[in-house]
Amino acid sequence: MAFLKRYYLPLFFLFTIAIAFAHNHSMSLWDQDEAAYAGFAKNMLVSNNWLIPDFMWSEIHRKTPLHFWNIATSYQVFGINEFSVRFPSTIFILLTYALVFFWGRKLFNAKTAFVSTVVLSTTIFIPILAKVSVTDATILFFSTLCAFCILQVLKRVNYIAVAIFWLSFSLALLTKGPPIILFCGVFAVILFAFHPNRMNLFRFHPWFFLPLAAAPLIYWGYLTTLHDNGNFISWMYDWYIKRRIGGSVLGQSAPPGMHFLLITAFFIPYLMFFPKAVWTGIRGIFKDKDSNLVLGAWFVSGWLLYEFSPSKLPAYTIAAHIPLAILIGKAIIEHQYTRTTPHKGLIIAQFSLQIIITAALLFVAFFMDLGMVLKATLILFNALMIAGIVAAFKFIKSSYFVHVVIGINLIFLLFVHAIILPQIDIYKNSTKRVADFIYEQADKESTIVLANKRGHPPSLPFYTGLHFKDVIEGDDFDTMLKWYLSEDAYVFVLNNEQKDEFIKEIPSINIKEVSSYFTDRKGQASYFIIMN
Repeated sequence: MAFLKRYYLPLFFLFTIAIAFAHNHSMSLWDQDEAAYAGFAKNMLVSNNWLIPDFMWSEIHRKTPLHFWNIATSYQVFGINEFSVRFPSTIFILLTYALVFFWGRKLFNAKTAFVSTVVLSTTIFIPILAKVSVTDATILFFSTLCAFCILQVLKRVNYIAVAIFWLSFSLALLTKGPPIILFCGVFAVILFAFHPNRMNLFRFHPWFFLPLAAAPLIYWGYLTTLHDNGNFISWMYDWYIKRRIGGSVLGQSAPPGMHFLLITAFFIPYLMFFPKAVWTGIRGIFKDKDSNLVLGAWFVSGWLLYEFSPSKLPAYTIAAHIPLAILIGKAIIEHQYTRTTPHKGLIIAQFSLQIIITAALLFVAFFMDLGMVLKATLILFNALMIAGIVAAFKFIKSSYFVHVVIGINLIFLLFVHAIILPQIDIYKNSTKRVADFIYEQADKESTIVLANKRGHPPSLPFYTGLHFKDVIEGDDFDTMLKWYLSEDAYVFVLNNEQKDEFIKEIPSINIKEVSSYFTDRKGQASYFIIMN
């Protein structure tokens, strides 16, 4: 036991790092956002235009540039591949864990900081951000750093914390624009209204530092305006501000309350502590003058405003996950010290949902015939989960109860990220398999014609463009037939109707079919490859 007490901290962080990087090099890119961002970064390197993100089938995914710059820099170190695409997000998620642990020790205590880090890293949503290269991991790190700096200055004026805050704020603006303004603004308003040290907030001198922090973003916007006469900035204002204030985009809408339901679902591994943590935080805004006040204000600032926005995406409220994890960590420690038992209904609900999720994974494995090794692994996984849950009920009144619960969640995290996700990749990686087949079979000087545009998956031009210089769109059959009959080398990636047209004209034509499922919409993605 002494050995475990001495080494459990480094062992946990080694485990977390391993999970964060597991299979990041081998899983194909997710459409739409991740593949689009990979394409933006690739084009920045090829074209040497680091101002305006541009890539085939990716216009609606354009954003402020820091995340794309990070990926492009990663390409320069590791080459253009999936690992490079995900490396910045993975690092920022690990840095966020480290931030909660190390800065949490300063503001709370060592035990709260560690348990909160364990909670955060074993929830459902946040660890996934280490494995999908979207802007949210980066913005989560900078918003967390901004929040900790605010708490530090509230506790005791610290000009280093002020400087770090404005640097983080500036980089967050370059990552995603307005969200950091909304988060910090609401956070500051709540703290100014309720915190006894509210006057310390004036030490941030926003009247001077806010324009300074916005200067890099403004300068980037100025350079893009010189480049395209302001078209990109006008598009961003319309797409990311005007449309989202007045309605939703791409059907991403839901009524108020949806974000809270999503947060609850993401914290299923700690559902038994969830209501108490939320109530403690929100009540703390009005009743307490200690950490519960600032954590409650932090949670509300990262969550509440988005409930009234017509547009709904789970990532909008990620800033609220950090204080909620800390509040749950505090609830867990209180349970250990007082031996109070969470409500039995919540315990049963949490364990029932976990059993349902694991049983569903097993059902899918047998239903989709995923292979005996995976089936055997999932059977073992279910057995371990059930054994852990039985053990949890056995130790429900003892100090070991929380250890068993955390152990169950670590097992769940391990199997989902190390076993399940790689198996899912088999059913979504058709665009990568299309590119691999073309690379193996086609003349290396071929022009790749992407005629199958269903869903416009950016991963298709990204993967085909890794090995071939000329990747173009084309859907006019007469033109494609002319190219096919020419002396130049062409490869056509077709849909079913286009394939049938080629068969009518050339019955003996060789066709390769590659299929998988879409990840961003219903239906199957089937590609038919023809070479001349």
